[in-house]
Amino acid sequence: MPHQSDSPDVATLLAAVRAEVQARRQALHSATSAMTQSALELQLQRHAEQLEITRVISAHWPLESRSPYERAINLINKVVRRTLRWYINPIVEQQNAFNDVAARALRLQIEAYTELRAQLAELDRHTPLDGEPPPPMATPFIAAALSHQDEQLPPTTIPATEELQQLVEQRGRTEPPTGFADRQLRPLVAQLGIHQQVNAHWPLVGHNPIAHAAALSQRLMRRYLRWLINPIVEQQNAFNTALTETVATLLAADVELRFRLARHRASQARRQASS
Repeated sequence: MPHQSDSPDVATLLAAVRAEVQARRQALHSATSAMTQSALELQLQRHAEQLEITRVISAHWPLESRSPYERAINLINKVVRRTLRWYINPIVEQQNAFNDVAARALRLQIEAYTELRAQLAELDRHTPLDGEPPPPMATPFIAAALSHQDEQLPPTTIPATEELQQLVEQRGRTEPPTGFADRQLRPLVAQLGIHQQVNAHWPLVGHNPIAHAAALSQRLMRRYLRWLINPIVEQQNAFNTALTETVATLLAADVELRFRLARHRASQARRQASS
């Protein structure tokens, strides 16, 4: 497995990546300035950019030095980091592989949402939605009441409960099956929010003098290595936050598309019933 080189230009490379993302964003904005975009589309674009910015994690963050003493300490830290790269780098590379796949999958989902929304917009232009009419079973009653205000409605115009049940069952059989995926996803989004933050400082305790001494030495070692571990954890947390926000926004976009498709189905059913 290849290892990352101990290069001091990691921050420069990441800054170049962020600058490229911003340039693409400006180019995309100028290319689509004439198009009407929804708030969800703009939000998804920002999430896609944030995923691209945060998906790469570096285990070799630059160590800044402002004095000869700090330079000496950082020289020791670099030697330690190079010594531990057999342990740290494979973990970071595996996490980067996962981040890359997750970011690519979410970008494809965003592109699919944008494409479906464009298709719905085209459908709206060719088949405008009807206004919301009164419920079908209430229409005869309203018409009869307007034309015969002084007369009592004949009991034969009121459908029986069994007929209503049959109509409901017939309409239900014509509706497409649904598993309410958005309701199943909402608890998972909440779980993502709970588990998105990685903590490198969990409690280390001991229940006897020997275990207490071992825990104390581990805490001291962890405190020393925080210059190496903390930047990795913070970078991963930034990507996890971007991933959680993207999934939540995609869920809202899915609800919007489902609602618009349901309106089109209802409008089409009304036109078929009236024809």
